[in-house]
Formats: sequence, structure tokens, C-alpha cells
Amino acid sequence: MSNAPAARPRVLVSTAAPGLGGVDAMTRFAVDCLSRNGMEPVLAHYAPYSTHPQLSVPLYRLGQRGIGSSRTESYAGIETHAFGAWLPELEFTHYAATAQWKALMDSCDAQISVSGNVLAATPFQQTDRRYLAWVATDWDGDRKDRVKGFPMVRRCLDASVNGPVIRRLEKRLLTAANVLSLSEYTAQRLAEIVGTAFQTTLLPVPVDTTLFSLSPAPATVGRIGFAGRFTDPRKNIGLLLESVALLRQQGHDATLVLMGDAASQPILDAIESLGIGQQVVLPAQLSRTELAHLMQTLDVFALPSHQEGLCIAALEAMACGVPVVSTRCGGPQEFVIDGETGYLTDARPPSMASAIASIIGDRPLRAKMSEKARRMVDDRYTNSRTEAVFLHALRTTFPQLAS
Repeated sequence: MSNAPAARPRVLVSTAAPGLGGVDAMTRFAVDCLSRNGMEPVLAHYAPYSTHPQLSVPLYRLGQRGIGSSRTESYAGIETHAFGAWLPELEFTHYAATAQWKALMDSCDAQISVSGNVLAATPFQQTDRRYLAWVATDWDGDRKDRVKGFPMVRRCLDASVNGPVIRRLEKRLLTAANVLSLSEYTAQRLAEIVGTAFQTTLLPVPVDTTLFSLSPAPATVGRIGFAGRFTDPRKNIGLLLESVALLRQQGHDATLVLMGDAASQPILDAIESLGIGQQVVLPAQLSRTELAHLMQTLDVFALPSHQEGLCIAALEAMACGVPVVSTRCGGPQEFVIDGETGYLTDARPPSMASAIASIIGDRPLRAKMSEKARRMVDDRYTNSRTEAVFLHALRTTFPQLAS
């Protein structure tokens, strides 16, 4: 009789390429949760043509080569597969169930998609497999602001081909899945697509409240922070820059720390033109520990976005006792309680500047907001609470994983 330990169930996670932002935080949580509970996570993602052109076959290469794939490791040793696609110009092909996808799915015991929109679940639905889909937003919301920067040819292609096909595909994917929604805002958006029969469970990204914690040292008065992919047009970082410039004009000793991304030239030009070059800090790439320590020094966390499924960075700031000033952009409206954990504003510099000034200029108010912000995270966004929801959904979808 063999005494070899039984193989751990392999769970395939279809997601986006490892990087920054909310999807990365979602994927890290899923990987950690699966590993802690006796399962082996296996990651797979579409390799963007912009970074891996050799793996995909665009129109002008048809008949010259086949699609490719690569295998690496990410998230501290997790098996990770990057797949190319046929005709990457057509976005709905990115996660099509190619032979490479099918071979990998056949090697796994369960499959989930973890991504901004539900398109990462395409290979599961196309091969009639059961799947769990954790979704941050709808397809239109995920890309509405990025589309504005597309060339005319790409916009025409989207309007005539990609859009109509993907909207039908999105409805099929959501209907076939056991869906986890990142927030109430996400659930509402997805219900508009599927209809009144849509059912979902809320699953926010949890906060590491040990790493992101209260500091005994006082915050730096007037230090405003933002963390995320601020080169993403959805983040609307220009609004925050203009708000800081206005605060300076009004006599406030406001400074800004932009964390989590490398500034593009247009952002650097905007900082210079607003005359706040000396007041804006762009730290080099930060480790999670360095990010947490910097968060603890903030007086206010500002979120100027057009749209957010949730915004884990804002919750991490709140775990550090930092009040949040946010636009009314979706997910944050669940945890930014006006006058208690921060302020909600419209997307105008005077409104955002006024809300920030109200906090940095009133230390007793800031102290009360700090306490309530941390309490909000402890009550609703801890790892233990979220992990229980995730595991229940996974084992309901795949009963064999419960044994």
C-alpha cells in the first residue's frame, strides 16, 4: 500500500496577467485561500498582444503560424500559463477555448474566473464546464474611459463587431455561472445585463488588517494619498491634481503621494503646469509593507475615479485609520459614509478640495473619522469573513471539493 499523500485538487483560475490594481488583489486572495485550504491553484490568462505579440496570430499573420503559450510562475511559485489568441484584434477571442486552454482545463478538477469582467470565463462556458465567476464590473464599465483613447479604427471595430458580440457573450457567461459580485454596485450592473432572474453573492476583496493597521505615530497633516493604476483613465487622476492645486491656492499646506504606478508624461506635464511639482511625490515601486507604512502617514486618501467596482486601496487606507474622500463612482459608496468615514463628492475640483479641507482642517473630526473607518473594515472586510463566503461558493459549485 502506498503511503504517498493524495494529490491536492487542482483549481484553474482564469484571470488577467499579473500586475497592479484590483484584479491583482482579487487573484492574490483567491490563490492564498485555495492554498490554505488544501487545493493547488493554477493560473491562466490571455497574454496581451501589446506585450506578447509572438503568442497571438493577428489577421495579417493568418496561415503563417499558430498561437503560442508560455509557462512561468507568479505569486510566489504558482503555476501560471499565458495563452495567445487567434485574431487578438477581436476582443472576444482573447479567452476562446483553444487546444491549449482545453488541455489545461482537462488537467484540473475545478475552474473559476477572477477578473474585472466575466470574459475570462469564456473557455469554461464554451466547453460546457461548471464554473464560479468572481466579477468586479460589467464589460462596458470596465473599459468606458479607455475607449476614448482608442484610435478611430479600433472604435469603429468595437462599435460594429466587438461590442455587439461581447454583450451577447457576457450575458451567456453570467447566466451559466455561479457569480460572485465584488460589490453591491457590481451586482446591480450585472443584474441590468442578465435580468430579474440574476442571482449573486457579494464577495469584496478582504483587507490584510495585520499589515494595514493603525499606527501609534500621528498622520502627516495635509498629506493626501492615492494608490492604484493612476495612468488608467477611469482613475481620473487629473481631478485630484487640480484639487490639490486648488488647496494650495487656498492656503492649505497640502501635499500628494501617488503610489502604485509609474507616471506617464501627460501626468507629469499636468503636475508641472499646475505648479505643484514640489508638492507631489511619486515613490519608486513599493513592496506591500512599504505601501502599508506610507498609507499610515496619510491624512486623507482621495479617490477621484469615474468608476470603481470596489477599490481595495481605499479600504486598505481605512484599515490604517485614514478617512477617504471619494467621488460617487460605484463601489466606494458602500464604505465611504458621508461625514463618518469620509466624504462623497461630485467630480469637480472645488467639491473635492472642500471635502479634503474639511478633514485636514478639523483634527477632532479627522480623529472620529479615523476610528469609524477602521471599525468599518473590521466589521465588513476582514479575511476570515470573506474567505468563508468564497469557500462556500466554491464548494457549492464543486461539491467534490468539500470532502
